[in-house]
Amino acid sequence: MHRGTQRKRYNGEVVAPAKSSDAHKQHRHATYASEATGLLLVAFLLLVLTVIRYWHNIHWSWR
Repeated sequence: MHRGTQRKRYNGEVVAPAKSSDAHKQHRHATYASEATGLLLVAFLLLVLTVIRYWHNIHWSWR
């Protein structure tokens, strides 16, 4: 077979990549937003637990 013919066949089988749709971008944004919300929730819970644990010490240090 001739080299040019092989390249044509190979390139003929390649499918152009699909363009990303707006729905995909919205889904990705929702995922990032929920991940950030979860991280903020965990940080807030750690802060609350720390304040509860050391409330007695914090209370007396403010006097």
